[in-house]
Amino acid sequence: MALEMRADQVDCGRTVNRIWQDMLQPPDRHTRSCPDCRSVRADLEPLFRATNVLRDHDLRHPGLRPPYALKERVLDAAFLQMRRSPRLFLGGSAGGRVEISEAALAAVVRDAARAIGGVRARRCRIHHEPETGAGLLIHLRTAVAPGVDICRAMDFLRLTIHDAVETSVGVAPQAVHLTVEDLYDD
Repeated sequence: MALEMRADQVDCGRTVNRIWQDMLQPPDRHTRSCPDCRSVRADLEPLFRATNVLRDHDLRHPGLRPPYALKERVLDAAFLQMRRSPRLFLGGSAGGRVEISEAALAAVVRDAARAIGGVRARRCRIHHEPETGAGLLIHLRTAVAPGVDICRAMDFLRLTIHDAVETSVGVAPQAVHLTVEDLYDD
């Protein structure tokens, strides 16, 4: 039996590894009623689908099988990165508080940018200083395709990021600062 680190536990006490192992089956009664487990399961779903596709492909092509313990090394790196990311404590609606890693919030911002044609997200920085009264400040550097109306694209991107963050974490950013630093040509 492998020891699981306490940092990998969700608030209900289940571990991320347990939730991952249960992905092959429909959610059990606990998972269906636990918002933390449902959230982790939803976050793991794309990775689970991708690994199943790759595993099935590799099983049909023995020469492509991954090296021994690759899965463990990848998961260790992912968990290490998740723990390294600074945590943000945001005031939520109804006086509640939302805790989210900076990396997870940056992923929400980058996903919002991917929805805008002709725009690519680059570096994303997030600032939140509740003790100074500064709200959630998002700084995103972007690259755009030639021919894109930069002003319109950035206005739309700003609104899209604002809505995505508010929908995802329940907290509206105070400001979304965008910088176009490059053109890309595919």
